[in-house]
Amino acid sequence: MSSITAQQTWYENSSSIQNIHFNTATGGTFITNEANLEINGLNLNTTVSKFIRNGEANPTISFDLTNPITDLSSYTISLKAYTTLATSAFNSTNNSIRLSLRNSSLGASAVTFDQSLFTEGDTWESFTFNFDGITIPTAVILAGGYDQIVIELASENETALTSTYYIDTISGYSEQTVPLAAILSGSWGVRFNLHGGIRLDNDSDYDWIGGAQEIVDNLPAVGHIITNFTHPAHGYFYTLRDNPYVDIANEIHPGMVPSLENEQIILDVIDVFKNAGKKVILYVNGAGPSRIQGNVDATEAGIVVGWENYYTTNFAGDEGLAWQTLARGFFERFNGLVDGYWIDNVSNLPGDLNAFIAMIREVDPDAAIATNITKSYVKDENGDNIYVDSDATDDEDPTDYKVFFLEANDPYMDFTAGHPTPLGQGAPPNSWAYEEFSFPLITENPWSSYDGSKLALKHYFAPIRQRWSVASTDLIFEAEQAYRFIRTFTDAGATITWSTTITDGLITDDEMAIMQDLNDRMMQFPKPDYEPYVRPEGAFLVGETLSIDSNEDFNKLTLFPNPVKQNFRLSKEIASAIIYNTTGQKVLEFKSHQASFDVSLLNKGVYFLKAYSEHSKIQLFKFIKQ
Repeated sequence: MSSITAQQTWYENSSSIQNIHFNTATGGTFITNEANLEINGLNLNTTVSKFIRNGEANPTISFDLTNPITDLSSYTISLKAYTTLATSAFNSTNNSIRLSLRNSSLGASAVTFDQSLFTEGDTWESFTFNFDGITIPTAVILAGGYDQIVIELASENETALTSTYYIDTISGYSEQTVPLAAILSGSWGVRFNLHGGIRLDNDSDYDWIGGAQEIVDNLPAVGHIITNFTHPAHGYFYTLRDNPYVDIANEIHPGMVPSLENEQIILDVIDVFKNAGKKVILYVNGAGPSRIQGNVDATEAGIVVGWENYYTTNFAGDEGLAWQTLARGFFERFNGLVDGYWIDNVSNLPGDLNAFIAMIREVDPDAAIATNITKSYVKDENGDNIYVDSDATDDEDPTDYKVFFLEANDPYMDFTAGHPTPLGQGAPPNSWAYEEFSFPLITENPWSSYDGSKLALKHYFAPIRQRWSVASTDLIFEAEQAYRFIRTFTDAGATITWSTTITDGLITDDEMAIMQDLNDRMMQFPKPDYEPYVRPEGAFLVGETLSIDSNEDFNKLTLFPNPVKQNFRLSKEIASAIIYNTTGQKVLEFKSHQASFDVSLLNKGVYFLKAYSEHSKIQLFKFIKQ
């Protein structure tokens, strides 16, 4: 048996260590931060994780590794476990515990495992799983290594077990790096839109510092703030003035930067938030100075001319390098003061995006970055976008809109940008379809990965009014639904930011009233329950009937996402389901009432799902497993 002294703690509730991340559980329910039933010399932690078997086969708990395992020399993984089965009830199968290494893209085709046995019930035991000397298959190496561990509790053939297990202190031989956005996991936040450039100078009567302090005083439960590197939606008005690489006011245009006195505002605002323990993310418009948005005034017209002259003269016409250099100067000044950046308008960024992101990483390797490039939308079994037809019986807007969901869409992001389906396309930010189709994917797994190399946290950036940051438009959210949104994200370990509106330097009164209501609930222990989601009367998708519960409507089921990486959902709970491969062989079967399905064990390829209703009606789906 190899020594475990070099192991790193990967996962432990009491110390809030999550260097690996819970993915999914099958055959039972996985719960974190449960009370330790037996605090003893083997396990002094007060809180642990809990798994309740539901009597089905294949009882597993899977975790994603942030750094895949590519070498098993002297490799061991250890954990502590507790079973409520009495020792006298042990038999040859129900006291087993197995730990498998798996590549998520290959599924069950190349799994390596080690197995042990509980020797005593109703007490903690320590287990070490030894993989030393095992050769990793070539297919796994080519796929990037083992990127998941799977814990199986009692034999998969041992059905009808409804025992409870406790898991704690999972440790491994290799270092698992904490994802950069882990600082936002389980956090909810607000936006503090601070102006830049000449617009900041023109707002001399705004109480910016007082507005920041009001957030700290009124909203202690808020974990993070998004404020500004550039003016909202403008890549040419900056909150700082001095830049080590360019005298912007004299070399380009004075309207781009605030006065030296007013550049202190953003620094003081950051101090207020950081001194209160808040994480600070800065909004950056990635398009740079040449991308004028909205109506062009004299100042903006002058900025365009000044910028073109500057990069033509000083960078031989290389606008991308000029923008990267200017931005670097401000990133260097913010380094050590903030925790990350939300980069907008990336599709219009001049120059090479890889180089721009690499520059930020070089300046601040620990910064969590979101890139607003593209969105993902829920699709049906044919790969077509689903559309919402109606939001309620009184919906007078004839526009049909797509249903976004959150996933890593590029290799740069550490957390998703989180913009919903554009408001201008008729999609309200509190759409029932988000709660029904998109959010269940978040509760199943708050993390996503673009290419398997790292994890990105699912983040929803939610407008609270009919238009982003326009105080004169109507509020969309009321407190009860907003509370359900917060709990849906934070309970799952994801994150949500409310795009609160600033008036005279403070969050508008009506929005602050809602935020305080949310804060008061989130500060309670235990937190009060929220009203469960119910589809509004008269809400339906294009092609659906008004009633989603009728037997006739069974054939309107939607499968999403498709293609699927690990889990897919159906738009309605079904009685049972069978999955077949392209040769007609049955590969998976689900017998319980459910709407969510774990297919992570399947190999890549095309599969068919046969879904059965309570009345034995059948609907067929084709899906692609990635």
